Amino acid sequence: MRETGRTESGARLPQLDGIRGIAILLVIFHNETVKYPFLHLDRIFANGWMGVDLFFVLSGLLITGILLDTRQSAGYFKNFYARRCLRTWPLYYASLLLMFGIIPLLLPAQGKIVFERSSPWWAFPLYLQNFLIPAPEKATGLLGVTWSLAIEEQFYLVWPLMVRFCSTRLLRWIAVSVICLSPVLRLFLSSAGVDIYANTFSRLDGLMAGALLAIVIRSTDFVPSRYLGKAWMALCIATPLVFLTEAVDARWIVFSMSAAASASLVYLSLYSGHTWLQGALRNRFLVYTGTISYGLYLLHKIPFNLGTALHLNQYPALAAPILLAIAYGMAALSWNLLERPFLNLKRFFVSQPSVCAMRSSGASWKGPRTPATLGD
Repeated sequence: MRETGRTESGARLPQLDGIRGIAILLVIFHNETVKYPFLHLDRIFANGWMGVDLFFVLSGLLITGILLDTRQSAGYFKNFYARRCLRTWPLYYASLLLMFGIIPLLLPAQGKIVFERSSPWWAFPLYLQNFLIPAPEKATGLLGVTWSLAIEEQFYLVWPLMVRFCSTRLLRWIAVSVICLSPVLRLFLSSAGVDIYANTFSRLDGLMAGALLAIVIRSTDFVPSRYLGKAWMALCIATPLVFLTEAVDARWIVFSMSAAASASLVYLSLYSGHTWLQGALRNRFLVYTGTISYGLYLLHKIPFNLGTALHLNQYPALAAPILLAIAYGMAALSWNLLERPFLNLKRFFVSQPSVCAMRSSGASWKGPRTPATLGD
């Protein structure tokens, strides 16, 4: 959820930020309209948690793109992990300091609740909360959204190794296999009583769908128009199936449908020539929302939880827009004062795609940007 697509000139791809904007708004409305119900938004966004799958697809697409394009370069591992740390760690660990340090110090009673509902606390700095904490999505405050960040960090540990040492053909086979076997694994885990919502092994569909997309668009024979009709068909079929399968509580297949719909939308955002779609995704509000989406994701619960403590949820139509604006303000401050200064340090960890890597990954592909600059 934290990578950025860029054009050949280095400019951001606004449509991908638009996708991020949609994803984070789905998540926020899902999380908060239950406490602040008005205009039936709590019902409309009951399935807004699926915005996380959009983030997973984007992460798989962009991370795999970076790795494929630089896997023969010097400093492959050092540069990749340094850049990931600069992007993800500052705000994440600042948030942990707030929850496990500042709040217990200033509000001991609330701090006790934080530790009770988020035990063992040390799972969070190690990104192990989705394995060690029962129902990590129900952890106190902003800690309740960090399970998806743990999944991505665990993905970062393994996938760069596989991309470096596996052939592109094998990577494609791995991605397809994981996508096909994931619903079977989820069915088995759920029948065994395992919570599949935040389990890494049951949420790999989106990451692998994005990875497969990154591999396909680097194929030497890739023609974008060849897949546009299929992408529209997949989107139109998978989207209603998401809601139908969720309605009958078939989570083992819901995630597959959500990943398919998300991957189709991402592909269309990159290659569809429909002006209405591109115009919607390049909307300034959505693009800016996507730009600060990491801060919004981690921080949005703070103002809304504070509002609930002050009983502002008794006036949802008035309070919710104000609290959302405060969340935007906090995310904007985080972006400008914390995240961007660290991102500027990425210039010391740049991997240049090698000529052989570019050739083997299909540098002649036809798309909105070169494969070397798919993500940053």
